[in-house]
Amino acid sequence: MDRLEKALEKPCAAENAETHLERHRIVAHKTRCPEADVYRQLRAKVLQIMNASGFKALAITSPHYGDGKTTVALNLGISIALDLKQSVLLVDLDLRKPSVHEYLNLRPQAGLTDHLLKDVPLKDCLTRPSFERLNVLPAGLPLESSSELLSSPKMISLAREVKTRYPDRIVIYDMPPVLAQDDPIAFLPQIDAVLVIVREGMTKAEDLKRCLESLKGANVIGTVLNNCF
Repeated sequence: MDRLEKALEKPCAAENAETHLERHRIVAHKTRCPEADVYRQLRAKVLQIMNASGFKALAITSPHYGDGKTTVALNLGISIALDLKQSVLLVDLDLRKPSVHEYLNLRPQAGLTDHLLKDVPLKDCLTRPSFERLNVLPAGLPLESSSELLSSPKMISLAREVKTRYPDRIVIYDMPPVLAQDDPIAFLPQIDAVLVIVREGMTKAEDLKRCLESLKGANVIGTVLNNCF
């Protein structure tokens, strides 16, 4: 499949005490919810591609901040984790502007930068939200010199380890926007597949073209048209 185009609408009205998740448009765990169904459809198509090719590491990125990449990464990760045959490790690789922990209302004591720079054991950096088969590796403290760290031997070794440790695991990286930072390009050799998020009515065609040109050589399995704003 060359492209995956799905319009992601506004989230469902709150059914339970999940105000924080809904404010950040995290809806994939809901039942009888059209927007959750959209993510289940996206899950089916992504897993079909990933499993057929033996891919384990998926990067989710976009041309710019504000396109909805973190929202899609979280919802897709939750949706995949709800599949009884899969587990998910969601890694916040946006080291300059981390936000995954905020979306999930987590308060981690350590994260990826602590593991890489301070040798904090990986198990002490992982956190598990209230979704079965989903683990999160938060970014840790924001870091400006992030591209150098992402291309370091220790990060490369970690990427290989988390991808191969469990046969049922899909690793999803919430990456920075391609046109905002060089981090996605620095980390591309560790990625099996890339999903690009574009914002309906906002992302310019020329910016998407530049983004895809920057990702030339990567296995871009699709684009998601995000309309959740």
